[in-house]
Amino acid sequence: MKAGDAPKSRETFQRAADIARRIETPEQLARAALGFGEVVEVGVVDEVLIGLLEESLGILGEEDSALRAKVLARLAGALLYAASRERRASMSLEAVEMAQRVGDPAALAYVLIGRHFAMWGPENVEDRLVTATEIVRLAEEAGDQARAIMGHTFRLIDLLEMGDIPGVDVEVEAHQQLAEELRQPLYLWSTAQQQAMRALLDGRFEEGEQFAQQALVIGRRVQPETAVQQFGLQMLGLRREQGRLQEIEGQLKSFVERYPAIPGWRCALAYVYSELGRESEARREFERLAANDFADLPRDLVWLPAIAVLSVSCAFLGDADRAATLYDLLLPYAGRTVTAGSQLCIGSASHQLGLLAATMSRWEEAEKHLEDALEMNAKMGAKPWLAHTQHEYAGMLLRREGPGDREKALALVSEALDAAQELGMKALVEKALALKLQAQGIDSTAPQTSIDAVAASVYVDKPDLRQHAAPDGTVTILFSDIEGSTAITERLGDRRWLELLRAHNVIVREQVAAHEGFEVKSEGDGFMLAFQSARRGIECGVDIQRAFAERNESAREPIRVRIGLHTGEAIKEADDFFGKNVILAARIAGQAQGGEILVSSLLKELTESGGDIAFGEGREVELKGLSGQHRVFEVEWREE
Repeated sequence: MKAGDAPKSRETFQRAADIARRIETPEQLARAALGFGEVVEVGVVDEVLIGLLEESLGILGEEDSALRAKVLARLAGALLYAASRERRASMSLEAVEMAQRVGDPAALAYVLIGRHFAMWGPENVEDRLVTATEIVRLAEEAGDQARAIMGHTFRLIDLLEMGDIPGVDVEVEAHQQLAEELRQPLYLWSTAQQQAMRALLDGRFEEGEQFAQQALVIGRRVQPETAVQQFGLQMLGLRREQGRLQEIEGQLKSFVERYPAIPGWRCALAYVYSELGRESEARREFERLAANDFADLPRDLVWLPAIAVLSVSCAFLGDADRAATLYDLLLPYAGRTVTAGSQLCIGSASHQLGLLAATMSRWEEAEKHLEDALEMNAKMGAKPWLAHTQHEYAGMLLRREGPGDREKALALVSEALDAAQELGMKALVEKALALKLQAQGIDSTAPQTSIDAVAASVYVDKPDLRQHAAPDGTVTILFSDIEGSTAITERLGDRRWLELLRAHNVIVREQVAAHEGFEVKSEGDGFMLAFQSARRGIECGVDIQRAFAERNESAREPIRVRIGLHTGEAIKEADDFFGKNVILAARIAGQAQGGEILVSSLLKELTESGGDIAFGEGREVELKGLSGQHRVFEVEWREE
């Protein structure tokens, strides 16, 4: 067993039990049963072990003894997936009281381990921590390093649920020190898992994957089924951040089929479908779990993470009725973190409460919970989950649309995007970028115009425009597209539309070259152009309009182009330039009518002194995604 060969160990203990049975030695049968049950696979009802332990209890007699207390405690643990929590708790309590009466510290440490397992649920973390601390004390008093390391593991998990990361790190170090002294694969395995968990919580994803792979190699020698499940759990957390969840779908489906005693795997599958945007599959799994108002989920060590990931699915599906049920179930644990043993922590439970409250449009409660989640995740140093909460909080504010919500959302999602880019959280980078564009007035997932499409694409690429800047560091941005291009396409058909588009593009590019401009991006009929000179930018826009006006005089299908311009400083941070100046230029172009050129008030100020460019009176407009009123001016380009 100490060498990590659990199958041969169990085979030998079973032979010992057979011999003890033949020669009628109850104590030896009980010791064989305890040895046989030293390692049991997670999610498996071990009927052989349960039978051995029940047989041992039947022949040991009713008198108090350390051995009988240990058998009782181990049976309570063996019934984890085969009996009610109440029965397990009663059995483990009987074992503790017996060990206390006997006065055997080593036996008491052993039965308290069984007690911790038996009482493990969402509501008693403080009591569990007291029990775990007592296990460590008794084990150290008895010189039992194996039990001490279990006590430290329990303390680690309990402290993690309470968000006490300094305390967690103390337990990780204590566990590692004992594991290195014992050199047993069982404990080296759990050490690597704990290191993987800490790395993932910090956002050290590459390091976390290395530790998880190391744990899998060791764990397969000791508990192959459990090792694969716990590795899958850590990969669930990692692949989500890497944008690779589709890679583990098959494994999760196999876990659902193989381990029906752990409904948490079906919850994880629903969660994966939700994260992948596969609504019908997510709804199918969610509905199966929601039956009887989630009461069929056992309130054991996986209840809290199961409810947490179901909350994400519920928010994705927009199920306000189920959100109310889940909210009431989760609310008592608002101050806790969501953990899956010592393998994975997914941050503050208040994060999921915020999602549920937002799903019900209970905005004040959602705001409070998300603020709490921000505080707790930051305190824990959980950088990935802090970024996730910032992103979800920003999304909630944009849906609420209260005074100042858009500005706060933009600040939050910018922080989330920065963190996601720094940590390599590919999935969150994509979601946060789309949300930031939405906060700035562009829906990158379904652009309404070619200008929107070009602006969204440029925001992603962030091309370096400094070489196209004027000596003062400014760049003049011009956006244009064809008014009513969708209707024209439908009317003309694809072939004739492409002919029209080619003619349009030729005219635009001729004028860009003539005015020493730079084509930053084009998509369909939309263009983004850059100019060193503000005056040349406007002159290019004027000549584009005049060229189309001349063409339209004899064309069967006229082309009416919308143009908008703005000038901004390109030498500062790329996010600032593309998030303000480029978006402003795009929004101004979106205000223009076909055949119209609109410019910002700043651009007018920069160019009006020469007297050669005529401007209209100007008008106040609201620009999508930008707060306040903005004054824009029409360039009067038509010649008398």
